[in-house]
Amino acid sequence: MFTVSCHCGQRVQVRPSKAGATIECESCGKCFNVPSLGEMKRCQQRDEPIQGQPIDSVETAADNQLSEIPTSFYVHFCGEVGSTGRVSTTAIENYSGVVVEAIDAVLNASQSDNGFELMVSLAVLPGATRLLQIETASTDSDKDDDGARRRVVEQMTQRIESFAVPDVQDGPVAFLVYRRINSAACTKIGIKPFSFYQNEIEKCGIDEALMRAANLAAPSPETSPQTTSWWNAWVDRLRQLIFQPSAPEEPPPTAEQKFQEIGAWIEYTEELYASTSDAELKRLLRKSPFELALHVAVAARHARNEAFENAIEAYSGAIGLAPECAPLLGRRGWYHLVVGNHQAALIDLNRAIELAPFAPWFYFHRSKIFSGLEAWDQTLSDLDTAIRWAPREPAFRFRRAEILLYQDHGARAVDELNEILQLDPHNGASHAMLGWLYQQDEHRDEPRALEHLTRAIDVMPGAVAPRLHRSMLFTSQNKFALALDDCDKAIEIEADEGQSHALRGRILQMQSEFEEAIDACNRAIELGVDTPAVFLTRGFSYAATDRRDLALADCHAVLELDPENPIALHLLGSLSLQQGELETAMEALTEASRLAPQWTEPREQIALLHRMNENPQAAIEEQSALIEQEPEQPAHYVNRAFAHTQAGNHDDALGDYQRACELDPENEHIFFLRGCFFMDRQEDELALEDFNRTLELSGVYDGARLRRAAVLMRLKRHDQALEDYEKLIEKFPDDPYAYSGRAYAHQMQGDESAAEADIDRLAEIAPESAQEAAIQSLHAKVNRLESEERYDDAIGVAEEIIEMAPEHTAGYRLRGWIRWYTEQHVEACDDYTQLLEMTSEQPDADLLSSRGQVYAEMGEWKLALDDLDSAIELSRTEGLHQVLAFALNGRAFALAGLDRMEESERDYQESVGLCPTNAWAYYNRGIVLFQRGDHDQAKPLLQRALELDGPPLTQRKRQRAQAVLGGLTDS
Repeated sequence: MFTVSCHCGQRVQVRPSKAGATIECESCGKCFNVPSLGEMKRCQQRDEPIQGQPIDSVETAADNQLSEIPTSFYVHFCGEVGSTGRVSTTAIENYSGVVVEAIDAVLNASQSDNGFELMVSLAVLPGATRLLQIETASTDSDKDDDGARRRVVEQMTQRIESFAVPDVQDGPVAFLVYRRINSAACTKIGIKPFSFYQNEIEKCGIDEALMRAANLAAPSPETSPQTTSWWNAWVDRLRQLIFQPSAPEEPPPTAEQKFQEIGAWIEYTEELYASTSDAELKRLLRKSPFELALHVAVAARHARNEAFENAIEAYSGAIGLAPECAPLLGRRGWYHLVVGNHQAALIDLNRAIELAPFAPWFYFHRSKIFSGLEAWDQTLSDLDTAIRWAPREPAFRFRRAEILLYQDHGARAVDELNEILQLDPHNGASHAMLGWLYQQDEHRDEPRALEHLTRAIDVMPGAVAPRLHRSMLFTSQNKFALALDDCDKAIEIEADEGQSHALRGRILQMQSEFEEAIDACNRAIELGVDTPAVFLTRGFSYAATDRRDLALADCHAVLELDPENPIALHLLGSLSLQQGELETAMEALTEASRLAPQWTEPREQIALLHRMNENPQAAIEEQSALIEQEPEQPAHYVNRAFAHTQAGNHDDALGDYQRACELDPENEHIFFLRGCFFMDRQEDELALEDFNRTLELSGVYDGARLRRAAVLMRLKRHDQALEDYEKLIEKFPDDPYAYSGRAYAHQMQGDESAAEADIDRLAEIAPESAQEAAIQSLHAKVNRLESEERYDDAIGVAEEIIEMAPEHTAGYRLRGWIRWYTEQHVEACDDYTQLLEMTSEQPDADLLSSRGQVYAEMGEWKLALDDLDSAIELSRTEGLHQVLAFALNGRAFALAGLDRMEESERDYQESVGLCPTNAWAYYNRGIVLFQRGDHDQAKPLLQRALELDGPPLTQRKRQRAQAVLGGLTDS
C-alpha cells in the first residue's frame, strides 16, 4: 500500500492497482489523480511524500456547467466485487473484457459515418440472469440513420447474449460502457444508464430495482422516494470516476511495465489478506474457487508459515487461472527450489524467463539450481544476465562472489565484494564476508577484517555471524558487542593486564590462531593469571599443533588446580587415546562422564574405546544409553551402527543408519557411511544411491566420488566410472588412487594404451603403488577377456600376474575363477586350495564358496558341503549377501546330489530370494529336476537361466541348457 496526500493535507491509503486512477478524498470531497506506480515507488525509496495531482472542481448536471465528457469510458456501476463481494474480481473483469471487445468489434465493423453516442448497461444477477440495455442517440441531426443504429444494437445484443455470465450471489453486479462515435467533444450525455428502470431505481434503489426487473424479488409494499435526483447524483459520481484533465494520450504499457504492475498487484493482494484468518481464507476460497487473488493470498499465507509444499499447491491453483503469469511461475519455482524440487523449479523458472526475459530475479533463482548441480558455467551465466538487467543489485553480485569463492577464486571474490561496496557502502553481508575472507590465510588482513566486521555489525545489528567473528573475547559473558579490537585496545591501555591476554588467547584459539593463542596465554601466565581457563586454552592450542606432551602437561596443571574439571579430563582422555594409552584414556573419559553426565562427547569416545578393545557389545550399550538421552541425535545412531557392524549385527546396523538418515537427511557424511556399509555388503545398487545422494548434498565430497567410481566399475558402468576418475584427477593430479582406478576403467574398455599411461604416471608419483596398480589393471583385463569368452587369453594374463607377484593372491584367484568357468575343475580346486592356504589366518567366505561350488560340480558332495557350510556361516556373520546367495545355491546343488531334496529346496529358495538375477541358481535347479525326470518344472527354470545375467551362465552352461531345452522341445 502507498500513502498519497491530497492537496488538503489528508493522507489516503492507496493500493498499487489504483496507480493513475482518480479517487475522491473523504476529508475535502474533492478528487485527485494518483501518481504512476513508478513515481510512487521512487518517492517511497527516497522517503519522500507522495502527492496527489489535484483536479479542477467538477460541477453537477444540475448546474449545467459540465466539463467535457470523454468519448469512451467503462464504469463499474453497482455490486461489490472481490473475495467478499457478489462476484470475484477475476470473473467480472474477464466477463466485462469480452463484452467490451464485442462492443468495439461491432462498432468497428459498422463503418458508419453518422455521429451517435451509445451506452450499454449490463447487469448480471443470481441464477445466471442478465439484464442488458443498449441505447443510442444521434449527435448529428443532419445525418441521422436510425436504421444503421438499430442494426448495431441488434448485432451487439446478439454477441453479448452469446456470452456465458459469471456466477453472482446476493444481488446484482452492473457496469456500463459508453462510446461516442464520429462526434465532437460534448459536455452532456444524452443517454441514461438503465433508463427503462429509472423510476424503480429512484423509488427503491438500484439493487432492488434490478432484482425486480429480473423477477428475482417481489415488489416492496412500501418505498421511500429518494431525496436527491438519482441521475444527477450518478452523473456527479461518473465525473469523479472518469474525468481527468486533458493530456496527451499515453502509449500502451510495455511488457516490463505490465510485469511490474502484476508484481505490485500480487504484493498488494498478499498485504490485503495478511490479517485474514486461515479459516476465513479457506472459506472464501471454497466460495470463490476461481478468484485469482484468493489463491495468491493462500499461497502467501502458506509460505509465511513455511508450509512450502502447500504454498506450491496454492500457486499451482493460481497458475491454473493465469497460466501465462510470469510472477506466479517465478514464485512457484522459488518454493520448488526451497523444498528441493529442483526439476520442477527449473521448469517454472525457464517458463517465467521465457515470458519475462527482463526479470533478473528469475535468473538469480535459476542460478541456485545450476550451482546445486555443479553446473558452474550456467550458474555464472545466469548471474551475469541478472547483473546485466540489474547492474546495481547487490544480491546478484554477492551470489557471484559466493560462487567464485566456492570455486577457489578468492581474489576475484574479494574484487566482486569491493565492487558491491562501491555501489552500496552499507551492504552488511558484503562487509561480513570480506571480514571473514580477510581472516583466512590466503587473504589475511586482520585490520581490514576487523573494519568490515565492525561495519557489518553496525548495519546488521541482528546478524549473528559477524558478531561471532569479532566478539569471541567475551564469549563466556555473552557480550557479543565486544570484539578482538576491544581486547587489543585494552592491552594498549594496560599492557600488563593479564586477563586481557588470557581472553585474547581464548579468542585466538577459537579462531584456530593457535601460535598467537599460545603466546597470549604465556604472557597471561607470566602476569599471574594462571587459572584453569588459561591452561586449558593453551592446552587445546598445543594439542591442535601436535605438541601432545605440552598439552598433557597443561591438562595436569588444570587438574592440580581443579581435580574435577571435566573439560580437562576430556582433553586428557582424548590425548591419551591419540597416543594409544587406552587404559589412561578410559579412566579419564569415564571420570569426565561421571562429572558431566549430560555431556555426550566423553561417552562417545568411551564407546570408541570399547570398539578399539574389541568389545562391540559394550560400545552398543554405551551408544544405546546416549540414544536414550538424545534420541534425535543422528551421530549416536551412526556410532552404534559401527559397533553393530563390528559385532556382526548387520541388520541392526542398517536400522541405525536408516534412522540417522531420517533424522538428518541433509547430512552428506551419513549417506556416505551408509554407502560404504552397503558397498562392503556388496549391495552395489544401494551403495550407488547413497554415494549419489552424498554428492548431491556436497559436490566436493571426494571420498564419495572415489567410492562411487569403484561401485560403478563393479556394476560394469565403465563410462560413468571413468567420468568420476577424470574429475578426481582434474582436482588431484597426483592422487594415486584416482590413476589406479582410471587405469582399471580404461582396461575394462579395452583401451590398453591409456591404462598403461596411467600406470606409468602412477609409477612417477607413487612408485610404491605402481605394482599394485599394474596388478589391478591386469585384473581388469582378465575381466574383459572373460566377458568376451577369450578364456585362454584370460588365463594367460592371470599367470602374468602370478609371475609378476607370486605372493599376491589376485593371480591365483583370477586363474581359479577362469578355470572353474571353463570346467577345468581339478586345476581350479588346486588354485583355490593354494589361496586358502595363503589366507589361512583369515578365512575367506568367497574362496570357500567358490571351491565348494567346484566340488559340487565335480560330484564331490561331502567336500562341497564342508566348504559351503563354512562359507555360509562366515557370510551371515560378515553380512556378505551376494556371497551368501552364491554359497546357498552351491549347497542346494550339493544337497540335491545327496538326495536331500527338502533341504536343497530350502537353500534354493533363500538363494534366489537374496539374488533373483543369478542365472546359475535357476540353471542348477533346472538340471537337478531334469535329471530327476521332472521335465515340466525343469524347462521354465532353464529358460529363465538363459535370460538372466546377474551373473550370466558360462559358455558351456549356456550350451548345455540350450541342448537340454532342445531335447525337451523335440520330445
